[in-house]
Amino acid sequence: MKRLVVVVNPAAGNGQALKKWHQLEKQLAKPYEVFFSEYHRHAVEFAQKISQDAQPTLLVAIGGDGTVHEVIEGCAGSTHVEVVALSAGSGNDFGRTFTTVKSAEEIDLLMQSTISVQMRIGQLSTPLNRAIFVNNAGYGFDAKVVYAANRSIWKKRFNRYGVGKVAYYGVVVKELLTYKPSSLHLEIDGRPHQIPDVWFVVVCNQSYFGGGMKISPQSNPVDEILEATVVSNISRWKLLVLFGTVFIGWHTKLKAVQSFSGTSFRFRFAHATIGHTDGEFCGELLPHEWAEVSLKPQTWAMPVK
Repeated sequence: MKRLVVVVNPAAGNGQALKKWHQLEKQLAKPYEVFFSEYHRHAVEFAQKISQDAQPTLLVAIGGDGTVHEVIEGCAGSTHVEVVALSAGSGNDFGRTFTTVKSAEEIDLLMQSTISVQMRIGQLSTPLNRAIFVNNAGYGFDAKVVYAANRSIWKKRFNRYGVGKVAYYGVVVKELLTYKPSSLHLEIDGRPHQIPDVWFVVVCNQSYFGGGMKISPQSNPVDEILEATVVSNISRWKLLVLFGTVFIGWHTKLKAVQSFSGTSFRFRFAHATIGHTDGEFCGELLPHEWAEVSLKPQTWAMPVK
């Protein structure tokens, strides 16, 4: 019999995660353990402790993509801990591809299910940092937007009303006016590409980022392949129009968008460039420093309804 463990990030979605937990708590009939994360990477520590126990476990992460990211990082390599999300953040891109729940009834079904899939985890390595990702890792304009949006007082205010994306779009417009593209040297499985005037590069394990933008339509987290999307040589206002097409995947038809597939990526910029993994700031890449992206041998277990 599986045990049920719930990890709640009370701050996610400006308190929406806590509200959803209280609603779920009233529905749960089975015994459960609940843990509340209190600081950055707290959920990683807890998930690691849970993974040390050999008992089959369904771990429900209630929060945004950052919360799920931490839980999966803590469970990496464990085959007996299945991770599922109850989405309660502002972006919630994890739930657009991977298994999620909304009610106690759905949790009960997964508690009874004996089917799970082992999902690969991405890894980003730089001279000063190493991070994992479930959805994607990127550098450039998109990471700068995420960095600025997560520190925006307007995002917190809009999140109170469930419209945090409005602040995100506002930051997009603001950064459009100031961001400076950089040349990129990109190597895919050893094959070099020199690309000028790059706005951003994002390496994807699944299709979505930025709260529903279908940046990499061909990405499939079940295969052994990663996809990179590079946007370059485009005016500021055409880039804004491009973002409008990303939600339906039409951006891939534009000349400014290049798509690549491979098992390992290596790249460097001519200018200092901010990066992200699963929408979380992961540091700055200094000029001519290399970033390397690939799939880790470790997996995480996703239950199937």
